[in-house]
Amino acid sequence: MKHLLLAALLSLLPAEADWVALLKQDHSDFPNPERGFYSYQSLSAPSDEWKELRKKGISLIAGKLQLEAYREVEALPQTLLDEVRAGFTQARACGLKVIVRVNYGHRGPSGDYTTYEDPAGEILLAHMSQLAPVWEDNADVIALFEAGFVGPWGEWHTTRIAKHEPLQRKFFLEILKHTPRSRMVALRYPELKRSIFKRRKPLGEEEAYKATDLARTGHHNDCFLSSPNDVGTYGRGKDSRLEEVDYLAKETRYTVYGGETCALHGLNDAERTLAELDFLNASYLNSGYHPEVLAKWKDQGCYAEVSRRLGARFHVSEATVNGGRLTLTINNLGFASLFNARPVFLMRGTEDKVMEPVPIQIDPRSWKSGEKVTLTLDVETDEITQIGLWMPDMSLPLRNDPRYSIRFANIGAWDEVRGINWFVRSSQP
Repeated sequence: MKHLLLAALLSLLPAEADWVALLKQDHSDFPNPERGFYSYQSLSAPSDEWKELRKKGISLIAGKLQLEAYREVEALPQTLLDEVRAGFTQARACGLKVIVRVNYGHRGPSGDYTTYEDPAGEILLAHMSQLAPVWEDNADVIALFEAGFVGPWGEWHTTRIAKHEPLQRKFFLEILKHTPRSRMVALRYPELKRSIFKRRKPLGEEEAYKATDLARTGHHNDCFLSSPNDVGTYGRGKDSRLEEVDYLAKETRYTVYGGETCALHGLNDAERTLAELDFLNASYLNSGYHPEVLAKWKDQGCYAEVSRRLGARFHVSEATVNGGRLTLTINNLGFASLFNARPVFLMRGTEDKVMEPVPIQIDPRSWKSGEKVTLTLDVETDEITQIGLWMPDMSLPLRNDPRYSIRFANIGAWDEVRGINWFVRSSQP
């Protein structure tokens, strides 16, 4: 009799089978904000091509601002500043984020980069000051800055400023001062960060994401795996390549890392490419350069994996609802973690209605590449048919634009209208 009574009572409780978890992994390549192969574009001259980029899986552009015509002009014209603002407006309309880099060309008196010199320091500082409010007003669609301003192509080599430690420090700290504190600024060479901050130790977890100058300084490599020293990326100090790469790998757990390739080399064969992108926590690469390297990756079969795994790529591998408790196991299958702040909300709803978002007190930048995170959350399930997570942009103007929300790699979970990932659904009609 006791057994019959217990069975009757259990039958009145919500059963685990009442919920179906959508756990099958999506292996397709889809756009997500602030990561992936980028398209090289002029920030001050947006084109209609931007409207088609997301259809090609691209959500990121390298918005280069070319100021060669203003090398000797202390005040940038208002028309140019308006054009830059229009570029950001176009990016926002197209669901894109921007990697910003300012440069003043690359040819010196001899016609090549070896004789290039920077504009006068007061001109550089004046331009930084004029551009600062433009950056601040458009921080929502800026993914990051590459330091720029100094050296040919803005790559911090060749010139007096690039070679002189006190000047390196002076001008880079000015760049940090004139860019939004919510955004990272990437330096071209790992030794540059060590020189500027006079510190050999890599950034640690306790220092990360504090909006300090040190924590905001990331890394980019414009000759990734293109020679034994990545065409001068490494070897600028006393350390070996192995030591510098190890330093970068520790740094880029907590800062942004990306760049481009610049030449065919045995180092950028598929196996080494995947291993190094993973080790260095890579978030972005140039979709157009170097074309022969990109073609080799396609021939060797790693291009699609590189495209999928740049940046963070989240997949929920376990999901249960039991006794008013939701448990999710999240895997980061990407090469990197998120590098900009982003909120996480618990979502409940039906097919027709979505309940108020419930904020989760967690920083998703802590969901590191190759690691699993388990979330256990209290959830009210009365009259609810689906439960999931919403990870929109931190900026309120972009909060309800699903193009700026994080999509998980779970088949059938993505709500493209709302930007929500529904991981469990009721099995009841």
